[in-house]
Amino acid sequence: MRYLITGSTGFIGPYLVRRLISSGNTLRCMIRKGSNIDALKEFDVEYVTGDITDPASLYYIAKDVDCLIHMATLGHMSNFTVSEFMFDEVNVRGTLNIMKAALSAGVNKIIHCSSVAAMGICPDIPATEKSICYPHHPYGRSKLRAEKEVLNMVKQEGLPAVIIRFSMVYGPGDTRDMLKLTRMAKKGLFPKIGNKAKLTPLIHVEDAVEGILAAVEKGKPGEIYLITNRQSEEFDNIRKIIQEALGIRKTSLYIPEWIALVIASFVEKTFSFFGKTPPVSKKNIESTLADRVFSIEKAQKELGFNPKINPYDGIKETVDWYKEKGWI
Repeated sequence: MRYLITGSTGFIGPYLVRRLISSGNTLRCMIRKGSNIDALKEFDVEYVTGDITDPASLYYIAKDVDCLIHMATLGHMSNFTVSEFMFDEVNVRGTLNIMKAALSAGVNKIIHCSSVAAMGICPDIPATEKSICYPHHPYGRSKLRAEKEVLNMVKQEGLPAVIIRFSMVYGPGDTRDMLKLTRMAKKGLFPKIGNKAKLTPLIHVEDAVEGILAAVEKGKPGEIYLITNRQSEEFDNIRKIIQEALGIRKTSLYIPEWIALVIASFVEKTFSFFGKTPPVSKKNIESTLADRVFSIEKAQKELGFNPKINPYDGIKETVDWYKEKGWI
């Protein structure tokens, strides 16, 4: 098959590219002007320059393509440095632009990669694809709006698009949440907050790629699939696994929930005042304190999705990679 991939230079991109190339597929990777393509240099792929926020740059970009995998996004780590308008510009209008280009070119299958952030803190335990969404921050709201636009195109124009929602994706090369947590633990700044389980959904990047490929093969247009592990992990267990991998044996500082929220609110306001990204925010803590559990029953039944990497092995592998690369 011939694939067009957006967001190929991101964290998941190289893993997906390697997997597709190894299966004998032909890849066209869309990159923005000036993008760092070092992580893709080992692969025999076609590069095309384009920007999803610029419709003119997308003419013919999907020509002769069988499948589009749309991963390009303005991510949640930018919550404090960009406006809600900018999230919409990239995540909503950008998504519309690339979907229109794919529809015009007659692409047979489209995988739109979304996030459980679009669902926010759901009261349903476990939450399913049918749960009512309550996005908790600008990034999540933009991802939900993008999903609605895609689904509308499926209904109104016959767009052959499948939506998958990832939970937190981690693994070697992750520069986002797991690296942030590992650096906090290394500095002794990863406390135990409250006594609740704080169930946290996550998935190793290799399993996330398998979820994408399963959606390509068996996903139904107009359907949404949750791609995460079978069970959410207690947040304190994530902290303990990271500390064990770092060789930290001292007891973590305990902070009651209400104090953590006060501290986070103060840190957020202070950093934002100086135009800097805060290391933690009140909404981060609120999300952490909530039990977020998602059912993958639909993905298992319809896609044959079967995540294999357990958090203990995956997190330890990731921390060891950080140490090897000198990131921590």
